Amino acid sequence: MIQPSIMEATNKETTPIELLKQIIENEVAWGNSQEWTHQDFEQLSERIWQKTQTKLSATTLKRLWGKVNYQSQPTTNTLNALAQFAGYEHWRDFVGSQSYVTPTSDSEQPKQKVASATINKKAAILLLIPILVLVVLGFNRWVNRPLEIDASQITFSSEPVAKGVPNTVIFHYDVSELPYDQIEIQQSWDSRLRQEVDKDKQVFTTTYYYPGYFRAKLLVEKQIVKEHDVYVTSDGWLALVANEPIPHYLDEPIRQNGTLTVAPERLEQLGFLNEESVPGLSYYNVQDFGELSSGNFTLETAIRSDYNQGEAVCQESQVSVLCAKGRIAIPWSIPGCVGKIYLAASEQYLDGQTSDLSAFGCDLSEWQHIRLQVVQQQLSVYRNDSLVFQTILQQDAGKVAGLRYRFRGTGSVDYVRLLDENQNVVFQDDFIN
Repeated sequence: MIQPSIMEATNKETTPIELLKQIIENEVAWGNSQEWTHQDFEQLSERIWQKTQTKLSATTLKRLWGKVNYQSQPTTNTLNALAQFAGYEHWRDFVGSQSYVTPTSDSEQPKQKVASATINKKAAILLLIPILVLVVLGFNRWVNRPLEIDASQITFSSEPVAKGVPNTVIFHYDVSELPYDQIEIQQSWDSRLRQEVDKDKQVFTTTYYYPGYFRAKLLVEKQIVKEHDVYVTSDGWLALVANEPIPHYLDEPIRQNGTLTVAPERLEQLGFLNEESVPGLSYYNVQDFGELSSGNFTLETAIRSDYNQGEAVCQESQVSVLCAKGRIAIPWSIPGCVGKIYLAASEQYLDGQTSDLSAFGCDLSEWQHIRLQVVQQQLSVYRNDSLVFQTILQQDAGKVAGLRYRFRGTGSVDYVRLLDENQNVVFQDDFIN
């Protein structure tokens, strides 16, 4: 990890947040952040998600980097995610590991001389660090030893209270027989979505704002002791604009003339589409597709981007299959922007900056017919009946749990067909009212 040196910061004020931003800028190596575009912040958002499993929108990041006027301080969740992306455990870990320098005046020069005189003492102290590290490691091994817990003494279950999102999920738990007091419930894979609960109680509720297949966990003294799946469905097709901390759900009809679509004018009316930023529009359909395996299925669909102004010039689009243990996310953009996109397929992640994703560049102002086919864990991606990509999924992503389409600005979907390994139709929608 390359960090800005304290010497470089001597002539300017360096706050913890500013130093963390400098570390991230050095990590991504995209040049002067003053010249970053919205697509760069979108890419940073995706990279943070891939590394930390925490969602920070491009708008949130632009506010933090001063691209959008916003007076409030970033939330702890935002700071934790940025610190984790930079290689630290959390925000406090980052703050505790850094030194910050503020501007000095001539009157402060004697203080600087006194500080320099202590360098030899600090060097001597540094010699003791290896010994201290060994002591700490030994202590940590003792402290972090696995707890001996009888799982039969614990109960942990949950149930959603409604269909669609937002959706409150009621967790039922019973740890009254355990001799431990620190009990936590984590609502998904994201460790930031963890809440300490009362050992003497048996009910805890939390709200899910995005549909999906989540893995809830019960922790005792930081150790996962039980976990189970939480399935939050979309109750049919759902259109939303990602917005922090709660997305904006579009409740108007989205089925129009045999397509799934939202007009750019509608987003302009809602105040999301303007000269400063172009939002990400998503269509979700998360439901029970039975035992349809991510290792053997076919998705046939057609997409079109309906907006290419300003920050949406690249017309970035994405077709995703959401699974119980992962996802398959296939990107598309105009040919000149393939360096800005990424592909995720189970355990694989390909970044357009370090991988050749030119096969996913096309004219998205025209309908593009897409087919994703997985046969015995081999993924094949076709565009207009031409094979453009193949790979082997080394890890099982679990059963198919939902579909998601993403567009920069706005976009449309013409049809959807989901088939099993025997090419039997599991789900079909031609968007005809």
